[in-house]
Amino acid sequence: MISFKEKISFGLGDFAINGIFTFVSSYLLYFYTDSVRMSLAASGIIVFLGRMTEAVICIASGNIMDGVSTRFGKCRPFLIAGGLPMILLMCLLFIMPDISGTGQIIFGCMTYILFSAVYAFVNVPYSAMLSLVTDRNEERISFNIFKNIGGNAGALAATLLALHLVDASGGPQGGGYFKTALVYAGFFLPAILLCVCNTKERVCAERPGSGGSSPGWKQSLCIAVRNRNWLIFIVIQFTGMLYMIIHNQGTLYFTQYYLGNESLNTILLSLTPLAAVPCAFILPVIAGRIGMRNILICGHTLVGLSLIVTAAAGKNTGLVVICGALTSLGWCISTGMIFVILSQLIDWSEQESGFRPQGVMTSWMTFFMKAGTAAAGYVVPLILKWGGYVAGSRADEQALQAVRMNYIWIPAVLALCMAALSMTFRLPENTAEREDDMR
Repeated sequence: MISFKEKISFGLGDFAINGIFTFVSSYLLYFYTDSVRMSLAASGIIVFLGRMTEAVICIASGNIMDGVSTRFGKCRPFLIAGGLPMILLMCLLFIMPDISGTGQIIFGCMTYILFSAVYAFVNVPYSAMLSLVTDRNEERISFNIFKNIGGNAGALAATLLALHLVDASGGPQGGGYFKTALVYAGFFLPAILLCVCNTKERVCAERPGSGGSSPGWKQSLCIAVRNRNWLIFIVIQFTGMLYMIIHNQGTLYFTQYYLGNESLNTILLSLTPLAAVPCAFILPVIAGRIGMRNILICGHTLVGLSLIVTAAAGKNTGLVVICGALTSLGWCISTGMIFVILSQLIDWSEQESGFRPQGVMTSWMTFFMKAGTAAAGYVVPLILKWGGYVAGSRADEQALQAVRMNYIWIPAVLALCMAALSMTFRLPENTAEREDDMR
């Protein structure tokens, strides 16, 4: 029987990792454009390069992880080695020295690339750990509940408190973002340490029939790509991250320039982690009734339809918030079970091949998810530039149209496309269907 303490500790890992991700992805671009007053083109380059670095390192970390075997397991050594550097680099992201414009771009690229590389070396092993803490699906679902609660508690802390902490710490121009990052560091580092100390990896990566050795990364990748559902799944995750990061990064601009009420940003960005907590408990029950594929379809459809209603709501802030809550609910539904699904896809590949390529399958899926965030970091400033957006000035009609494109229309179209693609994804609930479904 796995203890309650271990499940809480596992969730604390995502409290830190997702809290860091949410804080950086939600506020770094805005910090560059509206605090540092860096150009949209320069900001977009920094964010794109950093996130693409993270995407590439995801693959490397998965390949390395599959070859690791220590008394701490395969995954926890990465959290031990990378936890403190990741948090220190998070703080460094929100410092910009008083140097030339070119110097600022170089400094921004260096710090974000370093942060992204270390973050990937921590995040991929943590994500893969769900498939190694137990091989029982009901226990994985239980661990996933705590993972979701912890991750969304971290995201809630990053969205609900960030702007208040920035204002209380000297404001955007007075080092408020850096001091806020220091506050978060004081919570996130102990959470990672507790996760490492109290979580155990129980599943052996080599199974009978493997000859006692692990396959190389090329063989692992060949095993993975024979699983057509895994290929469909990573496309869904890439596009899902793309549209949701575009939506999230567009929130500050939408509330300040379109709605004229910057304080609504905190409410809108906090809706997702708030919705995720009840979803963590309800989704396993719903998935048991309608299947995980239908969970994906319903979630992406709800996102798309709620955003279309947001467009019709105009500047009716009450309706915008209600639609924002439905968008957040749809996102939580579509992503709440992804690592449980991934664990099952890893199991199926192992059943077919005799090898368990959890590192490669996790890292490549994470690569495409991070590539989606990287693309979003480039798309948002590109759309704003197309609209003629200028930081701190009154937005004209074309600039407002660009703001609405980022917050509403691009995410809505992509979400509905992913709902359609999810209809081709199959996740059979019984072993008899698995062999046919792998092809």
